[in-house]
Amino acid sequence: MTLTVQNPVEELRAAANKLRETAKNATPGRWTSEHQSWAGDNAVLSYATNGHAVAVCGEEIAGADHPASADAAWIALMHPGLAEPLAAWLEESANAALIHKPYSEYAGLPDHRWCMACDDEECDGLQNVDRAAAVARVILGGAE
Repeated sequence: MTLTVQNPVEELRAAANKLRETAKNATPGRWTSEHQSWAGDNAVLSYATNGHAVAVCGEEIAGADHPASADAAWIALMHPGLAEPLAAWLEESANAALIHKPYSEYAGLPDHRWCMACDDEECDGLQNVDRAAAVARVILGGAE
């Protein structure tokens, strides 16, 4: 389900909440990627620190450079411990979005990126909000 939001502040906060809720229900701890004999096949698994498999990525056919190995390594890297720092960054970006607003919001010029707070077209705050909003849209099921 994709959440429809009205502004970047709502989008950023919704994504922060989704990260926290999803991580809270996941197997905690840092995860690792391992090769494991499982059900007669060589499967590439991502394991939580408690030894539970959290993902089976496919048959290990061609060695450590097989795409399933890369998938398991990616899943292990993106473990639930990343949720809180990412959620905090999204919330900080939501707060920044309340300050750093493009002139286009006021003038109706969609391509005009002049920041009202900084009086600057190259505003770092505005660019950071844009990057965080792009991450939030992916988390919420929008753009990839």
